[in-house]
Amino acid sequence: MSARTSLIHWSPVGSHVTLVNTAVHGRMRQVMRFRVVRKEKDVSHIPARLSRYTALHPASAVATRHFDFRRSDDAWTINGRPFSSSEVMARPRLGTVERWRFTSDFHHPVHLHLAHFQVLSRGGRAPEPTDAGWKDTVDVRPYEVVDVLVRFRGYRGRYMLHCHNLEHEDMAMMASFQVV
Repeated sequence: MSARTSLIHWSPVGSHVTLVNTAVHGRMRQVMRFRVVRKEKDVSHIPARLSRYTALHPASAVATRHFDFRRSDDAWTINGRPFSSSEVMARPRLGTVERWRFTSDFHHPVHLHLAHFQVLSRGGRAPEPTDAGWKDTVDVRPYEVVDVLVRFRGYRGRYMLHCHNLEHEDMAMMASFQVV
């Protein structure tokens, strides 16, 4: 049982439990409120292993690419460039694995469309336990370097990578990549 589930589970009927985003202040700080209205028996069961996956190996990467997420000249940019619908920042080949390095000046949850990846390292160190498994989003903290191994399978076409902070998405902190 997670800490949040435990807190709600053990809260008395009639109480309120609020999830708080401690990374921000103001209106964005309070994320969600739960109102405990009745007692329920917890019949859930968490299996010992949620899933299995085959780890990718750094030697399988056919290319290395760098994507720097930061604020430049009053714009949220990737590699110093604002979004352009006519620009493609990467052209990975279908069926390959690439090493992508994400850096940032701010907290950026980096999200890739189509391509799933595995976190290889954070700041040159082993990834955290929460980084295990297949991902489509990785939390890149301020001035952190996160290396991931991206597998391109499925379909050729044009896809997006972007910061998943709503304000940054709204300000077009995104780029295209073309799977060829």
